Amino acid sequence: MDLITLKTPLNSTLFSTRIAIQDDFRRIIDLSESVGVFTDHELESLLVDLNTCDEVAGDRIFVSESVENQVTGFIQLSPAPITRGSWYVYWIAVHNEAQGQGIGSNLLISAERAIKAEGGRQIIIETSASPLFASARKLYLKAGYELVAKVPDYYSEGDDKCIYLKRL
Repeated sequence: MDLITLKTPLNSTLFSTRIAIQDDFRRIIDLSESVGVFTDHELESLLVDLNTCDEVAGDRIFVSESVENQVTGFIQLSPAPITRGSWYVYWIAVHNEAQGQGIGSNLLISAERAIKAEGGRQIIIETSASPLFASARKLYLKAGYELVAKVPDYYSEGDDKCIYLKRL
């Protein structure tokens, strides 16, 4: 897997994207807690997802890391069961202090490259319509994902599920 190195014009910080290792999981949980958008239940689910990630089945977790070896973001992707070439991005988060520097975009690019290399043909991302996830939804649209469906009141009353799709 090629590493993506991003040099941002804002602060000339270098970030690289790589496959996560077990030692990254605690840092991924800490980062996810710090962004302030995930509930305790979601964070518990994330921990289960990290620990049950099955690379043989195609599951992948990438982290973005600064030159100081700080995890600045992560993304988890998996092939969609019983499909031919459909994949999900289940989790993506970027540390609050690193947002707006292209890290989320580079994590998506890493995911897309990995999925394409595995013969994937499309990516599905599901997220909340809550204002807390506005920046994520904006990122998906900017990266070429299309909002293909909304499920009303999915997460809770007034909180729709937004489903995004990108064909590779």
